Amino acid sequence: MRSLSLSGFIKNSSYWSALAGVRWSLLLAMMIFWLVGRWLRLEYGQDDSNLWLVMYQFLCLVLWTMVGLFAISVITALITWLYFLQSVKNKVISIQAKFGDGQKAEAGWVPLTIQINGPVLRPLLGTVQARLVFSEKRFSERVIMDINVLRPRHWWRQAIRGTGQTLLHDRGIYDVEKVLVSFCDMLGLVSLPSSVPFTQQLYTLPRPQDDQTIKARPNTTEEQMHRIDIPKRVEGEHVNYKEYETGDNIQRIVWKIYAKSGQLVVRIPETKDPYASHLYFYASYFNGLSDKDGAFESELLNVYKDRVRNILEALQRNDYDVRMPHDQEVPKLGGVSEKKNELFQITAATWQRTVAPTAFVNVSKAAFVCLPSLVPASELQQIIRNLPDAVPLVVVKLSSTIPSPFQLKVKDIFFKPEKQPVDRLRQPWLFSSLRKELLRNEREIADLVKQRGNSLLTSAGAIEQETYVR
Repeated sequence: MRSLSLSGFIKNSSYWSALAGVRWSLLLAMMIFWLVGRWLRLEYGQDDSNLWLVMYQFLCLVLWTMVGLFAISVITALITWLYFLQSVKNKVISIQAKFGDGQKAEAGWVPLTIQINGPVLRPLLGTVQARLVFSEKRFSERVIMDINVLRPRHWWRQAIRGTGQTLLHDRGIYDVEKVLVSFCDMLGLVSLPSSVPFTQQLYTLPRPQDDQTIKARPNTTEEQMHRIDIPKRVEGEHVNYKEYETGDNIQRIVWKIYAKSGQLVVRIPETKDPYASHLYFYASYFNGLSDKDGAFESELLNVYKDRVRNILEALQRNDYDVRMPHDQEVPKLGGVSEKKNELFQITAATWQRTVAPTAFVNVSKAAFVCLPSLVPASELQQIIRNLPDAVPLVVVKLSSTIPSPFQLKVKDIFFKPEKQPVDRLRQPWLFSSLRKELLRNEREIADLVKQRGNSLLTSAGAIEQETYVR
């Protein structure tokens, strides 16, 4: 299988279960009380002894006490919930939410703050919880609204606020569609939901990795074609001298040399190269092995984006203007500048199946090329045939992205490893047809890479050796 057969069912069931007002604890408690009462009646119901009469009266007392507590708990939650629905209908409720720095954050556990402005009442000894609803029926983690925001110079509150963290694992754009506010009773038996319209966007950046060293220079065919406003320094001495000529600035005369030799010389400002040194980094997102966008493809994309960011930041440390052409239309996000937004381009990219690397990579400009192992080996062979030998080519190996379920570390014997979102994919990935096809393709890619210098098939993210562009 190429995607989890149950992934859609699990996603939909988790979504609708969050909208259900009755929790499983209530159903479990009712079932336990029914089973215990039935067992006692079968065992002692026919007994006319005093013990059974006392036990029966005690059970009735316990039963009506629990029913009373259940009623108080549920009724208070129901009243506060109905009052909130009326406030939302009257449009006196507003929502504020903040992720990370307000717009972006690195993928993983992201700080989240939600504030509900307006008249909100909490159930008796209960809680008000809120969670964001993203597109594609995804939820954030629950945030308990336990902080009162007081009105200035008044003793009553004007809002309630909650802070926490939510796991945003996928690298990409998250569209918030609404906020789901739940009123939970003190016994945790019901969770009455209410949806409040709310729109906001957040994008999560690929995770940074260990720094690597890539010494790269622009392609020689581009190096001397475009002028730039701020010339780049040429390696060599910072100060040179020449004989004084009419018209030279007398402030540049080196008097120490004149005192020793009697010769008038002037300093020459450091020489700079007036031509552009643009370094074109081509990172393709072509997927030629899978025609679906399931859970496996999403995880492979997450890891590939981390690798691309790592290489981009390594290239930028060469003090060149790194430019990243993209093979797809990148959605625009409010507040993101169109200039110097290479990191956002990586974040917003998705797997595409229309623009092949042979049509995307401009071999006359390319200074560095990065491809995923989802690119068919036949396509890679054409790239190698046309790409100059001086241009580095890196193919990111993705078959080992999702660990094997049998992988065990020594420390896992003594310490329970932290659960990761990828854990649920381990066993299905082992038997996936996509994994088998990917392994076969990577074996063919390994043979092609061996035949060309300045090429590497890597799964570690960091290039093991310094790469130079001549």
